[in-house]
Amino acid sequence: MTVRGTTLIRLMVAGALGLAVAGSAEAVVIDFEDLGLAPGAIDNGDPGNLSPGQVVSDPIVSGGVSFANTYGIDSFGGYDYPYWLGFAASAVDTVVSGTAKGAFTDQYTSYPGGGFGSPTYMVAYDSAAVISLPVPTTVSGFRIANTAYTYCTMANGDEYNFAQPLVSGTGWFAVTATGRLAGNLQGTAEFFLADLRGAEPLGIRAGWTWFDLTPLGTVDTIEFSFAGAANQYNVGGLVTPAYFALDDLTVAAVPEPSGLALLVTAAGAIGGLGWWRRRPRVA
Repeated sequence: MTVRGTTLIRLMVAGALGLAVAGSAEAVVIDFEDLGLAPGAIDNGDPGNLSPGQVVSDPIVSGGVSFANTYGIDSFGGYDYPYWLGFAASAVDTVVSGTAKGAFTDQYTSYPGGGFGSPTYMVAYDSAAVISLPVPTTVSGFRIANTAYTYCTMANGDEYNFAQPLVSGTGWFAVTATGRLAGNLQGTAEFFLADLRGAEPLGIRAGWTWFDLTPLGTVDTIEFSFAGAANQYNVGGLVTPAYFALDDLTVAAVPEPSGLALLVTAAGAIGGLGWWRRRPRVA
């Protein structure tokens, strides 16, 4: 894991300035390499000092964009259970065999192995995966892939026989992105990570693919949700592991007037950075 000791405001101001200065220039691509993860490392939000019953919510910030993260420790039956929700950063490049059973230990591994064109990428888990932008803007999209855990579970079932392989002819698994501006719904976009229906089924996606988010419009928040075929649920909900890997989030340039206003706001914020600093993460 890495220490995220850079202040949240400084990162968001820097990101906002970057988006604003872009003006009418080319879009900004966030590839997560500014997180400084070592090869094979992950950051799931664990501060390293929590006790059972404690939880901390502290976003992972890259390029000024915030990726929601919650980490906690639950206790049950005399055992402690660490957990995380939202996003985790990963530089794991292990290649997992497509014939393997789905393994929880592969939750931080993209099925293609590594990121798209660079080592670091994000892993989204559950509906707590929320992206917050420093200013309202349009998002072109990002590269998306299955995690090894999800791919192998859909193909072969999981190692505990809790989730069965997708059923040919009926099985599918999709993620929906919902864009909001000041809390108001702007638009949605759906992406199938697997689809075994129809005469020429898509199958289970094995590589990185572009997820187009232009239907969302101008947004400041993007939420994600997961769904699958009816037989992929039990009384506890969806049994297909609700993960995807994300890389190269591409944010369109902010319109010129917004950029100018943002520069003024950001300049004032920089002046106040000396007295408000983000609590650092412990490795």
